[in-house]
Amino acid sequence: MSVCTPNRNVLNNSFALERSLSVNKTRRTVRKSFIWGSVNLLILAVLLYDIANSCPLYTDIYDYIKYAFVLIVSINLLYYAAKIMISNFNHEQIPITLEQKKLLGISDSDPNFKVVDKLHAPTAQTPSHSFSNSPSPPSSPLSSTPMNMTANSWRSTPNDSLNYSLSSPSWTYHKVVSGPSPSSFSSNSPIQYRDTSGIEFIQDEKDLDTYLKEFEANTSVKNLNNQTQQPSNLLSSFWSHPVTKTAKDMSSFLKRCTYQLATQSPTNLNSSSPKNIIENKSSPTAFQTSALAHWSRLNIDIVSLTQWNENLRKWISQTILERLIKEFDNINESFEKHGLTDIKIGQVGLDRLRKTAQVAHVTHFIPSLPTLIPFLEVTSNQEYLEKRIRELAKGGCMSDFKWSGGSGYNGKDWDDSLPTDSAIIMHLFASYLDTQLMPLPSMPDTKPFSGLYYIKSKDKVPTLTPNSLFIQQVTEKPPHFRVIVGETIYEMVKGYNNLFHSILFFLYHVNKQEHGMLGRVNLGRAGVNMLWIIGQ
Repeated sequence: MSVCTPNRNVLNNSFALERSLSVNKTRRTVRKSFIWGSVNLLILAVLLYDIANSCPLYTDIYDYIKYAFVLIVSINLLYYAAKIMISNFNHEQIPITLEQKKLLGISDSDPNFKVVDKLHAPTAQTPSHSFSNSPSPPSSPLSSTPMNMTANSWRSTPNDSLNYSLSSPSWTYHKVVSGPSPSSFSSNSPIQYRDTSGIEFIQDEKDLDTYLKEFEANTSVKNLNNQTQQPSNLLSSFWSHPVTKTAKDMSSFLKRCTYQLATQSPTNLNSSSPKNIIENKSSPTAFQTSALAHWSRLNIDIVSLTQWNENLRKWISQTILERLIKEFDNINESFEKHGLTDIKIGQVGLDRLRKTAQVAHVTHFIPSLPTLIPFLEVTSNQEYLEKRIRELAKGGCMSDFKWSGGSGYNGKDWDDSLPTDSAIIMHLFASYLDTQLMPLPSMPDTKPFSGLYYIKSKDKVPTLTPNSLFIQQVTEKPPHFRVIVGETIYEMVKGYNNLFHSILFFLYHVNKQEHGMLGRVNLGRAGVNMLWIIGQ
């Protein structure tokens, strides 16, 4: 007794498709042979006419060339005629179903196809199996199916693998979210496999087109995630508005980062009140709770805050640190190229760099040096600063970041004479925004960000107004920042994430109160493009 395997219709569809492609290829061959045969016939007629009207008593080299062309054209003509005859001789009608005829777009007058009610699998591809009265376990359908499915989706019992036909309701496309268990398949249950499209059943050509469009859209999104954008010109792209990515575009890069989340204190966001913020500052746990309560009042949960934190670290690493390192290398190469071999960033003091940047010849061939110097003003120890920036840029998300310390220097551990990582990152962040924002016309000598939106620990807090918006550095060691919005001072969580939460809180209120505008520059896509960090 012959029994069909579950992938019988797949084999039949593949057979019909291959034969239809072969027929179309043969037709194209015949059409091309007919065209070129006609061209050769026309050339041969012209040559024979010319030879027939030439003088037979006089021959020269041109006549022999004509004879050679006649021979070549005749051979070509015989070749194309043979191809046409062979193609027409091998004429066989291909049996197809009505559904296959619609999908392949075959016309009713096509003599190469014959519509049948039911197809049988070709014996060359699907050999029949004989079974005796004592049933033997059939081979697993996984080994014979050409489709790339999961093992759980095709697993069934021996009895379930028998008696499948094209008209059986068991061979139906179903969308399932997760792989079913082996026990879920029975003789009455449909064969299921996974799918991520919104089409439940592919029944006609319209459903197939919809499915293919969704598949192409998902593929294009994946390709975008795998691409990384690099600035084409460091000297122009770094000091202008950065070409940063959107939040969706960052997903593939974030997966490669060695970023680890800091351990959060077990707190209850809704258990604190403004009164508790003032009374319980002596308790670290109470302070953490009160600081996180600011986010709770804004309907920002811990999951979103953690994602924003990760986005910010990624943005700082790629937009500032990595591009600073490339600029360091380019400027050092320019110094060496123009004979200033004794000057290198990280090896000379800040005062000498300033004096070098004032030389007209240096300004001409290194125009970015004067703009780079403010980034290096966080400490006089340029060797440690350059080394630490390179270390923080590794890994993509500042995995070596130490909020109240740094790395070893000259074989010794970090000490208070060196700046903390929080101080370095905050200074670089402020210096970068100084290059992106526009100074106020009324205060042209004031830095656009550092002088208007950032208050250092040694600076005096200006008089607060309803429009005030600052990031304030409270202490340097240990570093601690907070945000002032209007006439209210918002304390941020102490410790590892204090710097990042302060920047995020500041960005949130820039987007909420100033509609994304910081001064005369938009922080969204129309300007600096950093509001994607907070999901805007």
